[in-house]
Amino acid sequence: MPHGHAHATSWVLPPHRRAQRAVNRADSSLVMNGMLLLLALCGWIIGGEAGVRWAVSGQFGARLLRRAEMPALFEILAVLSRRAGLPRMPELYCLPEAGMNAYALGSPDHSAITLTEGLLRGMTLNEVAGILAHEVAHIRNDDGAVMTLAAALHCATALVAGFGPQPAGGPLAALLRSAPAIGRLLHLALSRIREFDADIAALELTGDAYGLMAALDKMESHHNGSHQRRAPLPSLDMVRFLRSHPETWERLRTLESRAQMR
Repeated sequence: MPHGHAHATSWVLPPHRRAQRAVNRADSSLVMNGMLLLLALCGWIIGGEAGVRWAVSGQFGARLLRRAEMPALFEILAVLSRRAGLPRMPELYCLPEAGMNAYALGSPDHSAITLTEGLLRGMTLNEVAGILAHEVAHIRNDDGAVMTLAAALHCATALVAGFGPQPAGGPLAALLRSAPAIGRLLHLALSRIREFDADIAALELTGDAYGLMAALDKMESHHNGSHQRRAPLPSLDMVRFLRSHPETWERLRTLESRAQMR
């Protein structure tokens, strides 16, 4: 670019690039969330609750919240924990991140929930209650242990398929080559099932589907710049099988139908 035109009108992205950028941001957020959850899980395996605090707080600046800071939030969590039958209320952490995200880690006996600042600032107390109920449901269902076992099975399948004796050809050889990809799809399917179950359990814990529905809708709008009340076009529908979470429209539709049954 000539020096004399350095102050020219700023470049505007075409619509398809803006849409792609939104998708990339959403996918990046999912990957980063998964990496953060993995880090926290490693900390928990090494040192339990103290290990989670060391791994997450030490690396990313997440801080432990105290009841005096947000008494209403802690009261909601206490009620949800009692209803879920947890022997101990999860610890609450706040992560200094503008995005709207929440994470649960641990077993019913020892657990922690991390909420981002963006979520706490951008949602009503009723919406945060729905998110907390979803995360408490993950803890009650011991989803961390289930998904860890599923990940181990997927890794073992990939190792056996890659290093075991290889058939010369035919259907068995094709199945062996496809086994790691099939295992990955099964792992993702299990994750989506557990997410659906946590949504329904959250409805059971709160008796109010609409707080969680409003929170999910707000998170979708925050991350993708759009609301997803309706199903995507059939040509794009297959993409959902590559997701660890169900599409927002699926979750909203399921919650709405369950709420109407109550």
